[in-house]
Amino acid sequence: MSKERNLVLNTKIINETVDTIIDSIYEKTEDYMYKYGNYTESNNEFFYDREEYMIEVINELYNRINK
Repeated sequence: MSKERNLVLNTKIINETVDTIIDSIYEKTEDYMYKYGNYTESNNEFFYDREEYMIEVINELYNRINK
């Protein structure tokens, strides 16, 4: 396999994996917001709060990975 093709495949694998993980984090965050929070609908407050939670979750993941 050529270096160029290997680089393209590695990039594709990494990007697809990261996209899947981010989608999963969004999905699980929303699930937990409905389960533990006082949310009954996906309104502007919900989406604002979700983005705040996402920032906190990503920061926590970063901290745990870099321990």
